[in-house]
Amino acid sequence: MNILGVFSTHGAQALGGVKGVESTKAAQAAVQQGVGEVQDSVTLSIESTADIRFDKVNAIRAAIADGSYDTPEKLDLALDRLLDRLG
Repeated sequence: MNILGVFSTHGAQALGGVKGVESTKAAQAAVQQGVGEVQDSVTLSIESTADIRFDKVNAIRAAIADGSYDTPEKLDLALDRLLDRLG
């Protein structure tokens, strides 16, 4: 499903319509054979991990897991930025 903006959605796309991601070989084979139900599966690859700060990623994951990441201040800032873009 594509979500475009706040008020617009579009239906699901076929696996062939997804760009930038590769579907698994099993899913591609099932789609080509016309198999009924297929669970979508994607594989993402990262070219270089040199610029990823895993210490920050892990700290944010831990904060999300324990519920301390979302604060009223962060939500207010995000809402202000959204309203600025819309208005």
